[in-house]
Amino acid sequence: MREIIGDIPPQKAHTSEELMERRVLGAGTNDAERCAEVLAAAFADDPLMAQIWPGSAERKRSLPLYFRTSLRSHHLAGGGVDIAVGRDGDATSVAVWDPPNHWRQPAVSTLRAAPHLLQALGTRVLAALKIRRALDHHHPKPAHWYLVNIGTRPALGGLGFAGALLDTRLAVCDETQMPAYLVCTREENISLYEKYGFRVTEAFTLPASGPTMWSMWRDPETP
Repeated sequence: MREIIGDIPPQKAHTSEELMERRVLGAGTNDAERCAEVLAAAFADDPLMAQIWPGSAERKRSLPLYFRTSLRSHHLAGGGVDIAVGRDGDATSVAVWDPPNHWRQPAVSTLRAAPHLLQALGTRVLAALKIRRALDHHHPKPAHWYLVNIGTRPALGGLGFAGALLDTRLAVCDETQMPAYLVCTREENISLYEKYGFRVTEAFTLPASGPTMWSMWRDPETP
């Protein structure tokens, strides 16, 4: 099992001072803890995560271990995890990207992560597996950068930190002429992703009468 996707909050106006204070850093193996902390807070009320853990208390308790395990076992090794930091240097937003042809987690990584993932999922292992299969079924085959997760600390949503993360990685996509893919879990965020060049290619429903998800694809901009 590997990480599930997520969304970024709608943007709001921000000051020129705030714009100057945003920096984007590449995450290393020592950043797993702080990245997981940010993502757990950002996804506490995400529709997809709520489908895995219907109970709010269990979900909030499980998410830090879930994200930490997925980052350490797979995503950080791919070199596509980015952190946005503010004036004080604290992590404000995290974007988890899997590089082209690396979105499927190798069996050895899955086995290594299994004890911690099973601990995080508890009795919801079967539900998580069904959701993972559904997401994999709709995943496009052409090579692409896969935006697995992107999230901002709730108190800092709308200040442009997530946007800075998107701009950074999508610039790499354009430079290398590589498409990008994500799954949007909230309909209200579709228009936001569209501003970054993504378009909806498919809508599908998660198992067990779950919420609707939207596959979104971005072709690289030509020079």
